[in-house]
Amino acid sequence: MGRRPVLPVASLDLVGGLPCLDLVNTTGARASGAPRERLRRYEDLLVWSRRASILNAAEADRLRAEAAKRPAEARRALARVLRLREDLYRLLRAVAEGSKPSPESVRQVGKWWLADRRKRELTAVDRGFSLRLRVSADELDAMVWPLVSSAVELLVSDLLTTVKRCGECDWLFVDTSKNGTRMWCKKQCGDRVRARRHYRRLPRS
Repeated sequence: MGRRPVLPVASLDLVGGLPCLDLVNTTGARASGAPRERLRRYEDLLVWSRRASILNAAEADRLRAEAAKRPAEARRALARVLRLREDLYRLLRAVAEGSKPSPESVRQVGKWWLADRRKRELTAVDRGFSLRLRVSADELDAMVWPLVSSAVELLVSDLLTTVKRCGECDWLFVDTSKNGTRMWCKKQCGDRVRARRHYRRLPRS
């Protein structure tokens, strides 16, 4: 059987349940010699960030224009997001599989959290205070900080115990099913497993 085609990022399912998990799921088959990478260009990152509601249309258009003027910085911004993605994957995969995360994976995500804290300032609002994200309009890696916040909020919440790794593919997801027995990230994965089981039961000539 041939390799499945790699869906473009514009068609990619968002099934993780949280932006940080959907970021992790922008690639798959990491253990193979040819991972299914969807974030190949900065434009792919902008398209995904819009679909995941990390950026609004005006923000994406502004960053697209900036990236055209600063292509080297855009490539570095994409590389930074990919580093965040893999740091999160190593930590959250261990969580999903019920194993103890390595100290290094915890340290790396902790560094992202500390960087995120430095980007925030305390501001007064109508009925109290808020931590406001300080990101300039032309920062090409602006999508990093909402993703870090999504990950840290997950890590310190009760929702962490519901994170699972798909029994068919490499993706992670939050299992919000009533009895907590969901096995696959999406219907297609379950269909592939059932199809293989059916094929194995067929009589051989």
